[in-house]
Amino acid sequence: MIDLIVHKKPPAGLRPALRSSLTATMRHFEVEDKEVTVVLVSDTAIRALKLEHWGEDTATDVLSFPTYEPGDPFVPPHLGDIIISLDTAQRQAEARGHSLTYEVALLASHGLTHLVGFDHPHAEGLGFEEGAQGAEWQVFHAAWDAARAGLTSQAQSQPPAPPPTAP
Repeated sequence: MIDLIVHKKPPAGLRPALRSSLTATMRHFEVEDKEVTVVLVSDTAIRALKLEHWGEDTATDVLSFPTYEPGDPFVPPHLGDIIISLDTAQRQAEARGHSLTYEVALLASHGLTHLVGFDHPHAEGLGFEEGAQGAEWQVFHAAWDAARAGLTSQAQSQPPAPPPTAP
């Protein structure tokens, strides 16, 4: 089950596409019987969370808060929370030439991969990239493939939203 909490309103169609793609990713990890909370927020909200939990005063695209320690034989019914900044996701979608919906699906699959116990290399300026290489990234690529398969063809091909125009 996916509990979606909206603190920043997404564009039409994003919510069902997010549910569909994240359900496919949960099925991929064989945790479709578990619960996940996804919270859609602004840069201001995610920046405050990153400062509070990581000591870094900067916005980011996605944060994951697991409810259990990987390797623990008991996996609780609720895997954890995935927080996604729609502001950062929009900028990344524009830079990558795809829709906000596509970017949010990517970020949710990335967050879920962390919730089920996987991590990737970290370096200054390195976030999740579809083209990142190395064995540590393979599980993230497989999750992204599952998420992409869960998106409708319309959500996959939707062009990026145009940037706001000045008055």
